[in-house]
Amino acid sequence: MRRSLPAALTLAVLASTMALTSCAAGGPAPAASTTAAVASPTPSAATNGPATIAAPSVCDAVDLKADAAVAGADLAACVVGFSKAAGSGHETFSASDGTTGTADFVFGDAPALSGTVTSSGGTTSFVLTPDASWVTIDGAWVQGDATSSDPKKMLAGTIGQAYRAFADPSATASLISSAPTWTVQKDQDVVDLPDGTQARAWRVQADAPFSAVGADVQEMTLWLTSGHVPAGVQATVSAAGTQTTTTQHFSGWGMPVSIATPQP
Repeated sequence: MRRSLPAALTLAVLASTMALTSCAAGGPAPAASTTAAVASPTPSAATNGPATIAAPSVCDAVDLKADAAVAGADLAACVVGFSKAAGSGHETFSASDGTTGTADFVFGDAPALSGTVTSSGGTTSFVLTPDASWVTIDGAWVQGDATSSDPKKMLAGTIGQAYRAFADPSATASLISSAPTWTVQKDQDVVDLPDGTQARAWRVQADAPFSAVGADVQEMTLWLTSGHVPAGVQATVSAAGTQTTTTQHFSGWGMPVSIATPQP
């Protein structure tokens, strides 16, 4: 079993921002067989295409125009509020250490995730539900138990706890609000989304480096469309002597997601 370099993963800004340490698998992840599933809510605005999610009223405090100043607490409330309103989505992510991955997520009071992380050490799959976690170790699904004497179950449980902690909406709010002030930049960017489309989005940047969850954040940028839809996030973070830049892009907000639990 080999441990990959740390990778920062933002879900559900999250959707959100998550810092993940993954254990690389010894081979490709086996297919999961379903014993239960967590399904995302289907927004009333959903159609056969992407759902149209109205920005919640908390986003009124985030003025998306050039040079507008935004308080970190207001930005956090907007991003989390939108993510809860959408309820689910899809993301891709990559890090400067070569780590890449994808995830489907259910966002809200009972967050759930499923996806894969690929690094130089291999590919790790994960499934998290509100009350359990599964991680592939040496190519096989292991249900996590942080209190187990079995080292694989203990490792899977520890990784699962970290994934779940950073998937919680309050963790996302804490990270964003740790930067007191942000500024909307002058020009909109064209952002490539995971579904193959593009979106014009405002670039909102933290005004200064800040510290959060035991790490130093040198730079952090959020991309929000004019409808306050999170399109992406990028952060350069230093922790334990290692600096990593992680980029995430989001699509499929509000589209139904089914997260199946694997059969070990």
